[in-house]
Amino acid sequence: MHLKRWLTAFVLLPLTIYVIGFSPSWAFYVFLIFFLFLALKEFYSITSISFVPKFSGYISSLLLLLTILMGQMYFFPLSVFFAVLLCLSFAIVLNYSPSKEVIQDIGASVLSVVYIAIPFSLIMVIYRHPFGKAWILFLLCVVIAGDTGAFYFGRYLGRHKLHKKVSPNKTWEGAVGGLFCSTVAGLMFIRAFKISSFSYKTICFLIFISMVAQMGDLAESFIKRSFGKKDSGSILPGHGGVLDRIDSLLFAIPFLYGYIMGR
Repeated sequence: MHLKRWLTAFVLLPLTIYVIGFSPSWAFYVFLIFFLFLALKEFYSITSISFVPKFSGYISSLLLLLTILMGQMYFFPLSVFFAVLLCLSFAIVLNYSPSKEVIQDIGASVLSVVYIAIPFSLIMVIYRHPFGKAWILFLLCVVIAGDTGAFYFGRYLGRHKLHKKVSPNKTWEGAVGGLFCSTVAGLMFIRAFKISSFSYKTICFLIFISMVAQMGDLAESFIKRSFGKKDSGSILPGHGGVLDRIDSLLFAIPFLYGYIMGR
């Protein structure tokens, strides 16, 4: 398990860093869209929704990304509205019989747009920021350090369950260890690459975004447990699925976006 986990990381992490930091913009966008659709595929597999809401979720997510690619950020809120409207309209136009199951499928389709597609769209916006590449790498550094710290602190020191019903293996010791590791990693990154001032506000932001990232992990566990699934997939040996790997990022991205744009 540990060997597979580290081997996958040693292959995927350098590739991700290269694509974000050194590849042409088009390669980054292709990379991002590829993983977006993998994440959506896993989400729809977990929720087992029918074809039409699933299809509308894919189309709606693509609409959001195209809005950003075309540089029409002012239309982004409108695109979100149309994406949600599209999920509902497809079900009505294609003559679904009214039922609770249909509403649940539509709800899952809309959730996929809000939960997955919007954070991916915001990453595109951050990427276009003057220091966007560095900020994305910063977020990866913080989240990976937090995930790794939580895993090993929890494994060797964990005694008190964090939320037994949602994620039986997570502990308070792991959560605190993850918070510590992500904060230290974030401060080291900021000090090395000077993307932000070194102040108490920066430390508060780091602690906050680390906590939000852990909530993202719990949220994905909640979704999986609700549908009786342990992992979102098996495409990443030792890690599970793509969604298992990016769950923390999905919650952290909007807050990083807000922090950068509010500076």
